[in-house]
Amino acid sequence: MTELMKICQMVKVKGASDLHLFPDQPIFYRLNGAIEKLEGIILNEDQIKKIIIETSTPKAREILGRQRQVTYAEDVPTVGRLRFSVFLDKSKFAIAIRFISEKFFELEDLGFGEGVRKVISQPSGLIMVGSPSGEGKTSTIAAMLNFINRHFEKSIFTIENPVEYVFKDDKSAFIQRSIPVDISNFYNGLCEAYRVDPDVVVSDSINYSDAMDQALTLCESGCMVIASTEGGDCQQVLDRLISCREHADREALRARIASQLKLIVSQRLVPRDDQSGRVAIFDILVNTPQMKALVRNNNMSMFRALQGQGDTVGMKTFDSQLAALARKRVITQKTAAEYAIDKSRISGKA
Repeated sequence: MTELMKICQMVKVKGASDLHLFPDQPIFYRLNGAIEKLEGIILNEDQIKKIIIETSTPKAREILGRQRQVTYAEDVPTVGRLRFSVFLDKSKFAIAIRFISEKFFELEDLGFGEGVRKVISQPSGLIMVGSPSGEGKTSTIAAMLNFINRHFEKSIFTIENPVEYVFKDDKSAFIQRSIPVDISNFYNGLCEAYRVDPDVVVSDSINYSDAMDQALTLCESGCMVIASTEGGDCQQVLDRLISCREHADREALRARIASQLKLIVSQRLVPRDDQSGRVAIFDILVNTPQMKALVRNNNMSMFRALQGQGDTVGMKTFDSQLAALARKRVITQKTAAEYAIDKSRISGKA
């Protein structure tokens, strides 16, 4: 594992988030969202196979042999916790590695106010967290769980692909199950959650219809479900989840979501003007009675307007934050317009 440790230390000190290892090719890493080349080191396939053997369990290797791909997480000495995605590239093994943060963010550090903390403190309901890959939804969910762990006596059951943040029991007790090593898929994990009497259930994905239905059933039985989904603002998240269903099923799904939804948090990482890194922006929906009515009646034309008026309960919009960051010169006007949902409204606000 010495070679892996050396490479990881070289890129981690630069602030890299990801590392890509392909046999007999240059090593690449991701820094502030961009791909960079690591000069001077090239691994052959035997070296990559050795890394896989040294970091994986027999169960993970069994799955790799059967499915030709596997994802797992491992603590690497002097480096920290890493997520490994092993796959075949042109019939040779390759690895994508994600560096997992060593600290838990506080909700306050992420800019979540009292309104969001009140929602997370509720006993049941659905919370969805969305972002593109690599833009922080896992860290945000971890911050929510850390808040619950420090303040409430709960049984928390997670279904993850794989387990990234490892929690130590404080006031709450954790069961953390990893796909595909501990459980085969999200739907089966959500079904099994019933058997362990959880208060909070966490799912790495809610994008599949059966998983979404099972998550809502858990909410209806009195659980809090925190689930990740793909990116977009809050309205886009809801539109995508509902529009993927058959027309005959959409009205019933809208009614269930309107009833059980508590909170949607969508997020992006936006490049700073001084090129020192990226700043997080959030699109936040708190499901007030007015929002419930819009969702249930499919009146989405008023959605963003109502969301923009919800500061007192903790709501935010991407566009309002982008405009504010551009005025403060944290980001450029061009960047604000590039990431905006309504580009015409952002133009000229800096």
